[in-house]
Amino acid sequence: MTVLTVTGGKGGTGKTVVAVNLALALSSLTGERVLLVDLDADNPCTYTLLNVEPKTVEEVKSFKPVIDKDTCVRCGTCVKHCPTHALFLIPNAGLSFIETLCEGCAMCMYVCPKEAISRGHRLTGWVKEADAGDLHLVLGELRPGDRKYHDVMEAALNYAKRIWEGYRVVVIDTPPGTGKGILMALNSSDIIVAVTEPTSLGLLDLKRLNRLVTPLGKPEIVVVNKYGLPGGAHNKLERYLQECGLRWAKIRYDKRLMSAYIRGKPVIRYDPDAPSALDIQALAEMLAKEMGLSKLS
Repeated sequence: MTVLTVTGGKGGTGKTVVAVNLALALSSLTGERVLLVDLDADNPCTYTLLNVEPKTVEEVKSFKPVIDKDTCVRCGTCVKHCPTHALFLIPNAGLSFIETLCEGCAMCMYVCPKEAISRGHRLTGWVKEADAGDLHLVLGELRPGDRKYHDVMEAALNYAKRIWEGYRVVVIDTPPGTGKGILMALNSSDIIVAVTEPTSLGLLDLKRLNRLVTPLGKPEIVVVNKYGLPGGAHNKLERYLQECGLRWAKIRYDKRLMSAYIRGKPVIRYDPDAPSALDIQALAEMLAKEMGLSKLS
């Protein structure tokens, strides 16, 4: 089994488009189903490109303080120690709680001198899955208004780990950034596919991402999406890739990919002769060869 993590420091570079199309291409090359894991809990959208409706398989819950108003003496200790100011005292009314600000650290429960706070639970999000034909999709989805997306990411990743031994290829799609959830995914991967774009912001965020990726010592390939973008910072980006000795591949700037995306279709299936589809197919063949993954292996 090989785990590929498609990631990137900047939003809007096309990580999800690359992840979905790459997973489909690898399924075609291996002749087997691929497990696709969508960890973008704030905005999972792989299922829209695959035209499936995922079903909930797990609820993700986190700590919620349960306040015993008869025991609470309104000393304010929990208020002082709450790092997100989810607790506050109202004169002549007592202790109040703002659930959307709570990060579930349970500090209030531990510091209360009267043990007036006990452990409760609240719904944070869901782990969902769907049968998408050549792909088996697992995703995490954050409950609207909640902030504990790392917990949902972790729950979705752990669920995927429990089933992924049955697959030769696993493709993980991460949200943008370089935070805790991204590191969890990178630590679980065998090969890192870093998606960027030929812009100054794309280059800046690639540099930031590589400060996280390089110490892991894992194989990495940079995918320059929207290659040929008019006015793009191609020379700066290619110079950086050369200086760092990074392997890279390109997916051409392609209006036919945009057309497929607008229609909610994977370009590799909707328009397989499009320049971007051919580039994704070439990327998949390169990765499959490197990993020894083919119908004959």
